[in-house]
Amino acid sequence: MERELFQSFAGEMMRLGHDGVAAPQFSLGRSGAYELRYTPFEFVNRGAKLVIVGITPGNTQLVLSYGKAQELLRQGHPVDATLREIKKVGAFGGPSMRPNLLKMLRHFHFEQLLGIEDVESLWGSNADLLQSTSVVPHAAFKTGKMFAGSFDEVLASPLLGECFRDCFVPSVREMSPDTLFLGLGPCPKAALDWCVRHSALERKQVLGAFCHPSSASGSTTRYYLREVPKEQLNAKNPVLRRTEWLDLAYEQMRAATASLLGQTTPKPRGRRDEGPAMPTPDVPPTPRLKPTTTDFHDAGLRSAATDEVAVILTEVLKAGYRLTNQTSKLAEFATPSGQIIYLVKTTSKMNRINLMVHPRLMPDAVMSLPGVASVSHAHRFHSNMSRFPKRLNRGATETAYGWQVSLDTFDDLPRFLAAFDATPA
Repeated sequence: MERELFQSFAGEMMRLGHDGVAAPQFSLGRSGAYELRYTPFEFVNRGAKLVIVGITPGNTQLVLSYGKAQELLRQGHPVDATLREIKKVGAFGGPSMRPNLLKMLRHFHFEQLLGIEDVESLWGSNADLLQSTSVVPHAAFKTGKMFAGSFDEVLASPLLGECFRDCFVPSVREMSPDTLFLGLGPCPKAALDWCVRHSALERKQVLGAFCHPSSASGSTTRYYLREVPKEQLNAKNPVLRRTEWLDLAYEQMRAATASLLGQTTPKPRGRRDEGPAMPTPDVPPTPRLKPTTTDFHDAGLRSAATDEVAVILTEVLKAGYRLTNQTSKLAEFATPSGQIIYLVKTTSKMNRINLMVHPRLMPDAVMSLPGVASVSHAHRFHSNMSRFPKRLNRGATETAYGWQVSLDTFDDLPRFLAAFDATPA
């Protein structure tokens, strides 16, 4: 799919403006239930310090961008200047999205990260610092409605997958290695992780994800920002189905931004400091391992020790491991190569990190990995290691077991994680 199509559609856009949003001549193709419609967002701000990634341009962005294109084309502006202004106007514009986006940017002190007075200037005097884009940069529809699916669904669709690979990925590669990226929701976050795995981005560039900022999301933003606890959500509130992902996304963003700001104990604005637990969006949670807000409170997640665990969890995520389940005692990760490893949260600190690895691994081989201080002489047991085999220990019920691996310092963790992922399963 060609990345630069503006000249092909400029004449019709100048004639129709926002009335052309649904016109058939702006269709880029159909495939099964999916359709793509041209969106004039080709401009890439290569000097940006921050890239915000959505799923696909929405109806508000289409209307704004088509209207602005008509205005500027009729005034005879050069193509480059026209595309730059269109992108600025359509960048998560409109009253349904930008207020919540600004709220989240301020919550995590992005004005400090970017060295500006206020994040609202990213849509004004400091627009040169912002690049807005989408996983599918041209407006995507499914059965006539705006596409809002998962990243797996994007890759599974030949039409959407082509747009992602031919339009989004090349624009990501053109950015500075110091540019920071954040996604708006699970799909953009998964797309950014894909870019890391395929060397289009460095892990350090991906801060994590906000929730989607649309006002149609109801209380999602308020829950994500710790303004309303889970217990106060109505039983029918659909946010309840997403609290686990929202909790982890918040904590990852909290740790990443705090690290960049030089804070050892991140303290963004908000009324709730409990740590989160959730599986990544493409891994279904195991009901018996599902944590609750009470679990986190009782586990003392307001303590300094838990802040350390949050930083450790973030470091594991940065290594490309996926958090597939979590309780107040254990965090279950899948390595990029598909192995399973557990972080023992209750005994892990920055100067002593304890992990559980599969019992089929040879202790001597694990001991030889970089960063390992010790491996247990006998198997350790824990009932919540659901992906490990079980056998009888002391009681009448079989319990999951594995080898406990200890690292002496936080600095040992990245080296161990990289080596462990390369260890034959």
